[in-house]
Amino acid sequence: MPSVHHGAMADQVSWGDAAQWYPDVVGYGAVHDAWQAEFSRLGSLFRARPKQPANPRTAAVSNGERNAYLILSARERKIILGLCLERSVMVSGYAPDVAVAADAAHEWLSGARPPVVAAAWPFLGSVALAAARERGDHREAKWLHLYENHRDDRIATRLHPFVALAFHEPRLRRLSPYTSLWTLRFSATATWPFTGSYPKVTPVATPGRYVVTTSDGRTHDETDAADTLRLVLAAL
Repeated sequence: MPSVHHGAMADQVSWGDAAQWYPDVVGYGAVHDAWQAEFSRLGSLFRARPKQPANPRTAAVSNGERNAYLILSARERKIILGLCLERSVMVSGYAPDVAVAADAAHEWLSGARPPVVAAAWPFLGSVALAAARERGDHREAKWLHLYENHRDDRIATRLHPFVALAFHEPRLRRLSPYTSLWTLRFSATATWPFTGSYPKVTPVATPGRYVVTTSDGRTHDETDAADTLRLVLAAL
């Protein structure tokens, strides 16, 4: 339970409209205080701190090159947990509460491998995705991130009917997918700078339909996911 000290801290920070989504956290004053209470429950020596000092909805904790962060959405109840190796996110997802976020973060900070953490807490994504990130396979990780869409990303959701087909096409799987302004693009390189002249796929207002633009600037009429895949493969 929050202490009087934590309650007093709540008057010193501004939650704005987000307070309605996190009554279990607001009483502590800031999410790093609530997270610290859970680490203490575990008997952990890890110490949570504000990730952004002026924002009570963010928190971070580190152990050497391993670190973890929490960000509470301001528009709905979403507790975003990310577990990182230096600056690279190994696994991330929406934790059901701060206590579960502390359990997963403690395991990660204590030395567990990404696939082990993902297996124990499925909200962080699949074991396959965690393994791809662990071995530095950026191309495979990007495909899995789009295909599985475990964080219900709006862009990935719009692209899913096409990606569900493209995921099984070897010629496309040799390329690295990335999104820009709702458009799906492909690159011969797995990381920035992206290179190569390849077709791009843009969702339209009607779900499951897309416009394909080829590298020479030709734009096809909108069509369904299966025909979009045919046009993309033909343009390769």
